[in-house]
Amino acid sequence: MNKSSFCSWNWNGIKAVDILLLFFLFLSMMIAIHKTVLARQTFMALKPVVIELVVPNLDPLVASQINVSDKILDQQGQARFEIIQKTERASEHPGIDQKGNILVSPHPQLLSLFLTLRSLEPMQFENGIKYNWQVIKIGGLLIWETRYCRFVGLIRKID
Repeated sequence: MNKSSFCSWNWNGIKAVDILLLFFLFLSMMIAIHKTVLARQTFMALKPVVIELVVPNLDPLVASQINVSDKILDQQGQARFEIIQKTERASEHPGIDQKGNILVSPHPQLLSLFLTLRSLEPMQFENGIKYNWQVIKIGGLLIWETRYCRFVGLIRKID
């Protein structure tokens, strides 16, 4: 069977070339649908990330300007996180008594904040989370910025 006879082969009025063309079109559509489903599953596997951090030794006036529902901005001014919980405590400082024992006492003025942040968009946490030019990891100090203030927080937990 030569090439020209294969292309002219008919089955109930349908040419073999038409059948092959429909098969390849169907296969291409199935591959495209599969890739779309995989991409959607990957995105759905991502979820908002919750970060707990502590901001030690703040002046009370600065601490009062950090509030629940404030947005944490990146270097382009885009909101990336939201403060969902804020707890204030008096800062604690070590002292030594007359016997040489270490004592912890509250600072008379400074406050420490315990903040919980939630990402506004789903993120993937593998070896840290990218925020600005840095990677967020537990134990790291990072500069956080709201619309009105900037502070340094120690990352305590990432969920």
